[in-house]
Amino acid sequence: MDAQKILSKADEIEAARQAARKEAIGPLATVLAERKQLEAALAETEAPYRKAYAKAEAASWSGAELSQLGAEAPEPPRRARVKQTGGRSRAASRAEVPPQSPVNA
Repeated sequence: MDAQKILSKADEIEAARQAARKEAIGPLATVLAERKQLEAALAETEAPYRKAYAKAEAASWSGAELSQLGAEAPEPPRRARVKQTGGRSRAASRAEVPPQSPVNA
């Protein structure tokens, strides 16, 4: 077998391997796309659910009563992290302030 035939055979093997990999990932890609859509739809219900749950509590429904109905207490909304500017901590910023002279010295 010459080099060209060996390379050609290697290409065939690699093409078959790639085809098998692509075929195997198809069902996962389909289910993954569906999960992403469902997660997005669920996320859209978070704020209205939180408001409705609070309204029920305001109308004197207890958390235990709502739980008996299948309603779970909503998680508090996530707050965005505040990014520190300049990459310095507060302690480092304070350390760089020169000491003040006493007013009545």
